[in-house]
Amino acid sequence: MFAAIKYNLASLGNFKGREGRSAFWFYILFLVILQIAVSFLISIAMTGPMMGDVFSAVQQGAGEAEMQKRMFSRLAGMMRVSAWTSAISSLVMVGLVAAAFTRRLHDSNRPGWIALLAVVIQLAGIALQIGSIDEAVRVITVAQTGDVAKIQDAQAALMLNGLVSWIPALLVIVFGAWPSSDGENRYGPEPDHL
Repeated sequence: MFAAIKYNLASLGNFKGREGRSAFWFYILFLVILQIAVSFLISIAMTGPMMGDVFSAVQQGAGEAEMQKRMFSRLAGMMRVSAWTSAISSLVMVGLVAAAFTRRLHDSNRPGWIALLAVVIQLAGIALQIGSIDEAVRVITVAQTGDVAKIQDAQAALMLNGLVSWIPALLVIVFGAWPSSDGENRYGPEPDHL
C-alpha cells in the first residue's frame, strides 16, 4: 500500500506506461482519506467561531431569533470559505489523480483521453462551483425565511453543479475498476505489482 502511494506521488507528471488496479486504488484510498481529514479539520476551524457566537449570545441573554440571526450570518461566511476551499481541494485532486488515472486507463488498454475528458468535466464543475458561490450564500439567506418552496427553488440552481461534479468521479470508478489487459499492450509491459 505505501509503495503504491509513494510511487504515485513520485510519478505525478508521468502519463506514460501502465498502473495496476491495486496500486491505483490504494492511492485513491489514500487521497480520499486525506481529503476527508482536511475537510474535517477545516469544518472544525469554521464551526468553532460560530459556536462561540452562539454561546456568547446565550450568555448575553439573546433570544432564539437573535441566535439564529447570528448563526445564519456566520453560515453565509462559512459557505463562501467552504466553496473556495472545496474548489481549491478539487483542483489539487485533479493534479494528484490525472497521471495515475491515465496510467490506469493504459493498463486496461484504454486511451488516456478518457482521463482528459474527466479533467475537463471536473474543471467545468469547479468553474460552476466558483460561479455559484453567491447563489449558495443566497440559499442560506433564503433558509432564514423558513419558506420551504423558496428554499427548494434556491437549491435547485445548485443541483446541476453537484451532478456535474459526480461525472468525473464515476469515470474514475468505472474505468479504474476495469480489468488489466494481460501481458504487454500498446502502452507498455505489464506493471510490476507494488
